[in-house]
Amino acid sequence: MNCSELEAHLTDFLDGQLGPATEAAALEHIASCARCEAVLAGTRAVIDLAGDVGRVELEAAGRERLLQSILHASRSRAVPDGSVGSAERER
Repeated sequence: MNCSELEAHLTDFLDGQLGPATEAAALEHIASCARCEAVLAGTRAVIDLAGDVGRVELEAAGRERLLQSILHASRSRAVPDGSVGSAERER
């Protein structure tokens, strides 16, 4: 498994929905890739934080500002392997 494949399977990995072979490949990759280990840890932290905070209601203008901020950040940051954030690669 490589970084892109792990990103594609990240939600299923976190939900325990991968088959045994795919889960083993994901774990092996995470053990050898500091970037993906950090992505996994960060994603878990966000999930934990979101669970602690609960649902937050935003008005339409607030949602749009948040979305634009996230999109801007994903376009402007480079990740350690020299690629851009996953949102940018999907464009």
